[in-house]
Amino acid sequence: MDVQETVDNFIKALEHCQNIIKVHRAVGDGGRGRRVEETSLNRGLVVIAAATWQAFVQDLAATLRDATLTQVKAVAPSPLLAGAMRQWETDFNSSLEKFSTPGPDQTRQLLLRVGFDPRPHWIWQQRVAGKKVLVEHSHVVKALNQWLTVRHGVAHGHASMPQVNVLQGVRERSSTVAVRLTDAIDCMRFLRAVVKVTADAAAAYVGQPVPTWPYRVPLVLGLNPAKL
Repeated sequence: MDVQETVDNFIKALEHCQNIIKVHRAVGDGGRGRRVEETSLNRGLVVIAAATWQAFVQDLAATLRDATLTQVKAVAPSPLLAGAMRQWETDFNSSLEKFSTPGPDQTRQLLLRVGFDPRPHWIWQQRVAGKKVLVEHSHVVKALNQWLTVRHGVAHGHASMPQVNVLQGVRERSSTVAVRLTDAIDCMRFLRAVVKVTADAAAAYVGQPVPTWPYRVPLVLGLNPAKL
């Protein structure tokens, strides 16, 4: 597997989110009032989007592992180095199997095992109210942690969602905070942006071509960084 394949797998998995959005818009009548079924779809979107992010991290870690082993084997290592690399591979595979919470810290710790730190690359510029705003890696870390908190709340069947600023209802100080369709779309677009910058940097790290996408990937946080 190369970095392009990790991106292709992510794109394919994320199609399920896009299909759910189509279904949501087809059945929604736009009327007022609480629509429990549509809220469940929104919650499901966040869970699936988070799962695609986790799978991408695992695929990328395995890709970087394989690239590392290929380079080591190419230089005909001594028996001592070969033994050390076998143990490293065993330890790495164990960490990969145990990877279940794709938070920014856990993701960084896993990828650092192959010498790749994704965090410095989590940075971009986006427009907010007509002005260019710098999104720093600290903003990405906060947003990712908040979306995973929402995922946790959904998975545990919480009646109300956590008070995190990535949710529009929290920013608007609504009396009842739910996952709206706009929130779910923001989550999906945000994770797609993080995958894009992470994959581009990882490809450069191992000397592979920049991954291509079948569509333009906007680099967006989903909200004004100042409101995190």
